[in-house]
Amino acid sequence: MKLSNLIKGTPDTPHRLAFAFALGILLGILPGTGAIVAAGVATALRLSVPLAVAGALVTNPLTAPLVYAGSFFLGRWLLGNEVAEHKLIRIGLTTIAGNVLLALCMAVAGYLVVLGLAIVYQSSKGRHASGR
Repeated sequence: MKLSNLIKGTPDTPHRLAFAFALGILLGILPGTGAIVAAGVATALRLSVPLAVAGALVTNPLTAPLVYAGSFFLGRWLLGNEVAEHKLIRIGLTTIAGNVLLALCMAVAGYLVVLGLAIVYQSSKGRHASGR
């Protein structure tokens, strides 16, 4: 389903629609969470569940290698190369640090994209209703 269809099908404010998608992206990227957690949190916050799940599915089997490689390189940039003495701990901490930063950045970007789309859609819907 296209993102524009999810926006059109929800009678909510642009900010709430964008927040639902951004929440989904955040929970989709962070390890140990995903679409099910995003749906549960969106339900609890009375946000659009379809948009939250769509955001969570940005990280999927095709994109996950890119997300985690990007997380590792971001983490290494943030923390340097000597985070811990043990190699596995160093890789894990580096990846988690980068993952949090990547999740936040992508959530903000997703928020802005959906906010813009929702504002454009809702303003065009208003013009059509008024006969312009």
